[in-house]
Amino acid sequence: MKRWLILFACLLGLPAAAYAGDAHTVTSPAVPDATFHVDGALTALPALRFPIRDQTDAERRLFVETKDGTVARMLVLQFETVQPGSDFRFRFPPRPPRDFGPHVYRFGSYAYDDAIAAAREPALEAARTRAALQANGLQPPRYWHVVRLARVADADGRHEAIVFYLENADARYPDGLTDVDEDGDGRLPADETDRLWQALTQALEVRPAAVE
Repeated sequence: MKRWLILFACLLGLPAAAYAGDAHTVTSPAVPDATFHVDGALTALPALRFPIRDQTDAERRLFVETKDGTVARMLVLQFETVQPGSDFRFRFPPRPPRDFGPHVYRFGSYAYDDAIAAAREPALEAARTRAALQANGLQPPRYWHVVRLARVADADGRHEAIVFYLENADARYPDGLTDVDEDGDGRLPADETDRLWQALTQALEVRPAAVE
């Protein structure tokens, strides 16, 4: 069946990305210097594409592992491109720095109330992601433990690449988040951050894009 699908795609002149077997290998025109290889144990969901205010256009790729219909963990790849005519630019240093694949990213970790974030900004990432999970018959958690990588992907600041690795943390917060920072996110202890980081490195590999 796979060989037939490949042959059919070739006959139609379709790009390789149209073949479903490539769902775990992700490239984006916004980040032409990298290829993202996702662990096949995570299920790929359809890509989300939407504007972020009047500044950027986002492509958001979701990969999930579930238990009894609830999302247990999720990897998110997000690529953003400044909208034509916008004077917005991505300008931030990779601090604190974290090497991942061929690039250096800004690194962070936190506990996160996803339901509140979705209610606050119905047109942005949290709400759109919750809706996408629910549309696929999945129940998203309210609380996540998250590690996040972000980098400016070009010298002009027109593109950004972000990686999120998230694990369901509902059982940890029966009474809501504790020890929150100025953004309202929960602080994570160092050993939990390290554990999540190791899980991310097992779930995703980033390689330099092949030069043709």
